[in-house]
Amino acid sequence: MIIDIFNHHISKSVGKMMEKAKYYGEGKEFPYPVQNADPEARLAIMDKYGVDVQALSQTTPVLLGLSDEDATEVCRLSNQDNYALCKAYPDRFVNICIFHLVDMKGTMEEFKRCVNELDCRGVTIASSQKGRGLDDPEFYPFYEKVIEHDLPILIHGTHWECSPLMDMEHSWRFLHVFGWDYDGTQALWRLIFGGVLDRFPTMKIVTHHLGNYFPFFQRRIECNFKGFLKDKLPRDITEYFGNIYGDTAVDGTIGAFQCGYSFFGAERMMYGSDYPFGPEAGEDFVRENLFGVKALPIPTKEKEMILGGNAQRMLKIK
Repeated sequence: MIIDIFNHHISKSVGKMMEKAKYYGEGKEFPYPVQNADPEARLAIMDKYGVDVQALSQTTPVLLGLSDEDATEVCRLSNQDNYALCKAYPDRFVNICIFHLVDMKGTMEEFKRCVNELDCRGVTIASSQKGRGLDDPEFYPFYEKVIEHDLPILIHGTHWECSPLMDMEHSWRFLHVFGWDYDGTQALWRLIFGGVLDRFPTMKIVTHHLGNYFPFFQRRIECNFKGFLKDKLPRDITEYFGNIYGDTAVDGTIGAFQCGYSFFGAERMMYGSDYPFGPEAGEDFVRENLFGVKALPIPTKEKEMILGGNAQRMLKIK
């Protein structure tokens, strides 16, 4: 079985809500790929490459530029529309629900609805919440509920624009290419050093783009911990890595798969495509990320774990 744990579904109703977002230009609909909201196009790509199930999630940058109330409404729409697709094709899709933690009241109400009515199999949150780190104690009640229901937390990078060198005025896409993964990396750092993983030792974190900067800088992380940060944590930093999983959405960069495998092993690595984004209406990322896993010089059993076995257990797919 092949399961895509990290892909995106932006429904037309959510795209319409983006007209309220000044971030994308007020009055403009979110520029999602046209094939995104077409289930037949999505299923055709899945069938072509043998993908059995997609775990549908929202991409957190759709919340940029919205008021907290509108962001929560986008979450509600996303979760509802994802569930509608899952209900229409129950053997092909499962629902990963998105939450805007800045609005904790709305988040807790929506979480209850998602687990009771929308067959929630996991949650998506942005790597930072309007400048607040994921170690903010105000978010603890959400984490408690997520862990109570044994759900994974999928962290998606988002924009941070504190530096004038982030090129937003030039549209060079620095934040899209590098910045989101920086923000994902700081999220992991704060979850570790902010004490969240000590408080919630069973938390399961699924990183987008194969662990952000952690795999490439693993030894740099360990050396800095031993040299400067040992008194900041009650355990060796490597003991926290077991809470962290990585998807394979590295756009088919072959060297990244081996780097990710060296960090995660087969047990904590899962196929993810980032569909519908990417060249060829998203087909390129589906194909090339599959190829990257299959090209790894590892036993067939481990490839099967990465391609679907790990996600099947995590998402409780029968």
